Amino acid sequence: MDLSIALLSQLFDSLPLGVIVLNRSGQVVVYNRTEEVLAGRKREQVIGLTFFENVAPCMNVRQLAGEFEKGIGQSDLDVNVEFSFPFPFMDEPRDVRVHMTSFDVARAPYACLVIEDVSSQRSVERMKETLQNLLVHDLKNPLSAVLANLGFLRGVSSLRDDQDAQDAISDSVRAAQRLNAMLVNLLDITRLETNRLPLNVAAVEILDVLLSVAENNAALAKANGVILTVALHRSIRAAVDPVVVRRALDNLVENAVRHSHHIVLDAEEVAGVVTLLVSDDGPGIPEELRAAIFDKYTQVVQPGAHAGYNRGLGLTFVRLAARAHGGDVRVDSAVPHGSIFRIALPTQRAASQRPS
Repeated sequence: MDLSIALLSQLFDSLPLGVIVLNRSGQVVVYNRTEEVLAGRKREQVIGLTFFENVAPCMNVRQLAGEFEKGIGQSDLDVNVEFSFPFPFMDEPRDVRVHMTSFDVARAPYACLVIEDVSSQRSVERMKETLQNLLVHDLKNPLSAVLANLGFLRGVSSLRDDQDAQDAISDSVRAAQRLNAMLVNLLDITRLETNRLPLNVAAVEILDVLLSVAENNAALAKANGVILTVALHRSIRAAVDPVVVRRALDNLVENAVRHSHHIVLDAEEVAGVVTLLVSDDGPGIPEELRAAIFDKYTQVVQPGAHAGYNRGLGLTFVRLAARAHGGDVRVDSAVPHGSIFRIALPTQRAASQRPS
């Protein structure tokens, strides 16, 4: 073994992550102590063996083998993968995260694989997802009953002419519908994060989408004394999932209603990208807070404000929905005051682009 590699091997033994170093031929030249424990194999059993053929020949590692063959000796070799790996001495596969890079020693190229066991983390995430799905399912049933009973009360003859009762029923229906939307967001955010929410993409007229959003939110805007208008007056078409896009816009409008007196829905198309715009005349969002409002379960409250942005999952859903289409979302300042949320969507969605 080269003296420099031998010194690196001693250094790698002190690391809490598994480390495997391969030479240009793919043979194992370094196999640190953490990897011995993780894989249940002594380094004497693997040093000198061809890693992709004799040490880890499973299908999950095949992607790494291809990247190794293409990139060994190249300075830009940088691959991250995560998969379930069937270690021979364990009854169940383990979830591992692998980062492969390359480096040179005395002009000889080597590849370094850093392996992290993330099984415990993934197990907790799966348990949380299961619990979340159960909660959503169990809450939606009684919520549906609440909405059905409110619909019944609205038609009761003794209440039909009682304006106070009708107003109370309408307020309750809107609150129940918002709760239902929150539950659906909670479920679909998990699906978007794990690439399990299929998009039903179709060529749609963006003006029709905006008009539908304005109609769906007309009652909410009126109840809060907010004017909601559509500024778009020309044809713009894009390949999107109209249901998911409408829900994203609904979330933006619901947020804007709490902070403004006038909301405008618009769209523009530039260089193959359609941008949906939701503008308001509220207090605006300071630049240093604009990224945080899209984070899950984050509430951004400005000094003196009564309500924060993204008290739950609405804006998180907007970002994931945009990225699922191969686009993204950002918020800018409006003139003279207020905010402009921009959802940028490629007119032809790249199917390979999914939420990160």
